[in-house]
Amino acid sequence: MKPLCMVDELAEFSGLAINVEGVELAVLKTPAGVQAWRNVCPHQGRSLHFGPDQFLFTPAGLLVCPHHGACFDPLTGGCTEGPCKGATLTPVPLRIEDGAVWLAEPSA
Repeated sequence: MKPLCMVDELAEFSGLAINVEGVELAVLKTPAGVQAWRNVCPHQGRSLHFGPDQFLFTPAGLLVCPHHGACFDPLTGGCTEGPCKGATLTPVPLRIEDGAVWLAEPSA
């Protein structure tokens, strides 16, 4: 298996939409580090990016669903405002090794 990406490929408040075995992931970088979520808004099941690897963030650093404006905390995945307030994104565990971003191994 190869890494999802390199940490230095990601600018702060940016992301990559990555398909892993048919599952679309949103790999995001914020000042707190790199997190990954299923690339699906809980409101209507649409993607969280609006173009290839293009994610929208508010000036306060919240991830915005481009379809209906739901705002998500990129650290917790919680929707803080919008049509699915209180819902959460599905986390995808990662590990960082030697600057590379990997899917974390499932725990036994």
